[in-house]
Amino acid sequence: MPLNGRVVTIHVLSADHRYAPLDDIARLSGAADLGPTLMRSLPHARGVMVLRTCNRVTIYVDAPASADPHTIKDAVERELATASHAQREDVHLRHLWGRDGLVDLFSTAAGLESMVIGEREIAGQMRRAARTAWEDGTLSCDLGRAAERASATSRRVATETGLAGAGRSVVAVGLDMAAAHLGPWADASVLIVGTGAYAGASVSALQALGASEVSVYSTSGRAREFAQGRGIGWVDASHLPSALERADLVVTCRGLGSPVLTRDMAAASERTVVLDLALMRDTESSVASLPNVTLIDLPTIQASVPTADADALERSRAIIDEEVTSFERGLGARSMDPVVRHLRSRVFRIVEEEIDRLGDAPLSTDDAARALRHLAARLIHNPTVMARRAGEESQQERYLEALSVVLGIDETALTSEEDADSHVFSPGDHADPHVSVCPRDVHTLGA
Repeated sequence: MPLNGRVVTIHVLSADHRYAPLDDIARLSGAADLGPTLMRSLPHARGVMVLRTCNRVTIYVDAPASADPHTIKDAVERELATASHAQREDVHLRHLWGRDGLVDLFSTAAGLESMVIGEREIAGQMRRAARTAWEDGTLSCDLGRAAERASATSRRVATETGLAGAGRSVVAVGLDMAAAHLGPWADASVLIVGTGAYAGASVSALQALGASEVSVYSTSGRAREFAQGRGIGWVDASHLPSALERADLVVTCRGLGSPVLTRDMAAASERTVVLDLALMRDTESSVASLPNVTLIDLPTIQASVPTADADALERSRAIIDEEVTSFERGLGARSMDPVVRHLRSRVFRIVEEEIDRLGDAPLSTDDAARALRHLAARLIHNPTVMARRAGEESQQERYLEALSVVLGIDETALTSEEDADSHVFSPGDHADPHVSVCPRDVHTLGA
């Protein structure tokens, strides 16, 4: 990676449903303040972003190309073990970096690596992860740009393939499985426990299915506000037992690490289907043995997810390959921005010196200034174009060597200028993929 490693050095370290048991992922998902902790423990890290979903914990690290991948992996696993109160030897993360890491990031955002391939919730979860990293001060420019581009790619995949058209999601698959044990949705009484993203997705899906008797309970006190915004009922703690007794379907999606639905509570209900969508289970495991309860949890869903259409999947991966290539070229071009700025500054400084030398010469100063500035613009046009091309083609070092010989530009000055303003994701314009500033509004990531 030329130019002091500024081109694509994003590491992806993940425990997800493809490579790790859900119980192990659940234990790791409890790690708090992981992003800031890793920024402190990884001395060369430019940025850290942590993505947590119902079936993955993924850490994205932006580090210099010179950083040892094995050192990064060991440090992340060690900090994750400490933060999640796990044994160091029990934490093993899948580790990708460079282009492989970017492909995985883009594929994840597009739902291609999800438990239910093509699900759309993951794109919003990626945006929230970027937002949290920005608020924590750990989102680098490259990570922010990668999250933006991955989000845009997810929309392209959804638009140009049929993966998202079938309404695939963990929620949709879970409700389909629950429906096999229920009567008509119009007659079903549904209680949702929790007010997070999955709760909102569950309400939307249930209303689309025709369920009219839907209510929500939350230990956080947000049930009433959540319900009023969606046209459903809400339940307070004192009425929870009676609501459970009436419910034909209970959907739990808190995932706070402690069961909200105990065996005694479930035993008191009528014949009930429990759909537990929480990675850290909301339901006591013994509930599954009750004769009046049918329990559907994430492992059950994982074993029953529909197979993705092979052609749509192939087209999706082709789109991602195109987008990653384009993104890499854009980063390569931007890596030469300090060179372009230094070149322009140097040439125009020489021009101003020459203007000052004109003094009282008969030639009009304004005329001379205009002539010299025009000359300068012409002088730097081709070098600017070639600098961009060098970045796109990963020829930065050769271009810098040429500039050093021709103009005496010191690479040290360029890299020190770059380090001063390029490592932190801060407010900037993200509309143009070739601008040198960082995106301004993380609220708009993938919007």
